[in-house]
Amino acid sequence: MLRGPLQVGDLLAGRYALLDPVATSGEAVLWRAQDDVLARAVAVRALPAGTKAARAGAEPFLAAAARASQVTHPGLVRVLDAGVDNRPGRAGDVAYLVREWVDGEPLDEHLARVGALSSLDAADVLRQLADALTAAHGGELVHGRVHPGNVLVCGNGRVRLTDAAVARAVHGTGPADVAGDTRDLAAVLYALLTCRWPAGATPQPAGKLQPAPEAHGHPLATHQVRAGVPLALDRVVSRGLDPARVPALPAVSTPAALADAADAATAAERQARAVPTAPAEPGWVLRHAARLAVAGVLLVAALVGWFAGLTVGELPRRPGGVDALTVPSASPGTSPLPAPLDLTRLLVRDFDPDGDGEENADQVRNAVDGDATTAWSTSRYRSAEFSGLKPGVGLLLDLGTVRTVRSVQVAFTLAGADVELRAATGSAPRAADDARVVARSSGRQVASLQPDAPVRARFLLLWLTSLPRDGDGYRVGVTGVRVS
Repeated sequence: MLRGPLQVGDLLAGRYALLDPVATSGEAVLWRAQDDVLARAVAVRALPAGTKAARAGAEPFLAAAARASQVTHPGLVRVLDAGVDNRPGRAGDVAYLVREWVDGEPLDEHLARVGALSSLDAADVLRQLADALTAAHGGELVHGRVHPGNVLVCGNGRVRLTDAAVARAVHGTGPADVAGDTRDLAAVLYALLTCRWPAGATPQPAGKLQPAPEAHGHPLATHQVRAGVPLALDRVVSRGLDPARVPALPAVSTPAALADAADAATAAERQARAVPTAPAEPGWVLRHAARLAVAGVLLVAALVGWFAGLTVGELPRRPGGVDALTVPSASPGTSPLPAPLDLTRLLVRDFDPDGDGEENADQVRNAVDGDATTAWSTSRYRSAEFSGLKPGVGLLLDLGTVRTVRSVQVAFTLAGADVELRAATGSAPRAADDARVVARSSGRQVASLQPDAPVRARFLLLWLTSLPRDGDGYRVGVTGVRVS
């Protein structure tokens, strides 16, 4: 049983009800908790701060939490609140950090359970983590403690990085920098490929993973630990983790450079496996081949019927359904428009920078799952203008790289919403105004957002500025999105 000044059932800061102690890290205890104000699950990390020495030790923790709260990215677990809870008559005050609760399995436990990943899956996971770290570094936030225990594997096949800057503050480790994060990210790639942790090359903990075998004080190369690791990818690991192994090649000093090198090393294999259909979810999470095969057959049948219906005009379209979304026709004499993007593989998150930072985050995948019976919904407000609390809310789509966008269509549960399509090419927007408005739609149940000319963007923001009436309040749901 985890012990400390807090107990199950305690109410922290007057709103966070502690439900279960999840883990300890130094003197800090991580709790699963309930935010009684917003009625949502959260994670609370609590640290003793009842004595002068303890409070001094908690100050870097709170400062790190404040810095982390300023950086947002779909691959980073968001910090929602932090402070000191004064607890007279108990064991002492408590410094706390509140972050979103993520239903995910730590990567070290996942690898220990399912084994190493393929080179392509490992490169995909690396890219996700590199993008998250690049966003953190762009916000002048160094993680300082990148290891598989701080990577959460979510049920949708995505990974998210937690405890940026905070874990380092909890453990009282020294200064960190971008190069250190890059080295540790290379160590994570080593673990993805071998299911071992290169303890001799990084100070970060191994968690549930066994240490990598060593020779002359250095971890063996990945292809020496696990047969079949491509030599080109093995060299990428060495360039980030132990550059002395490959003196003829330049070291990599940023997460983006490491991911770019891994993409280049696996490009030929990816091309060889390419098929003319949309890629499936990462196989390292969704391993139920039979279920996927059945789902694939049903999906193909549905798509054949849908496209046939569009051709002969005999299949009715449901208002607000995914089947109401169509691909705009190309102008006469021009090339056909490209196929819509497969949004199920992209990072999509709720976007609420002017509110509490979250708008039904657990429903977001419903907007892009291709199922018209599910939806991401806004909260219910007293007026169409969000009860005067904020100018809008929305969904942020990360396309993974800068792409040409010609059209975006959005299917709503109700007509009457006003929506803007905003686009950004650099880092993920922190506010709506960080992305420029490229198209608008008002009042339609299926909104067609087509810029005057194709735009180049990596991030697309579907920004709702007005809501329709729904019963005794105002809200709307998004049942489908199409980007082409």
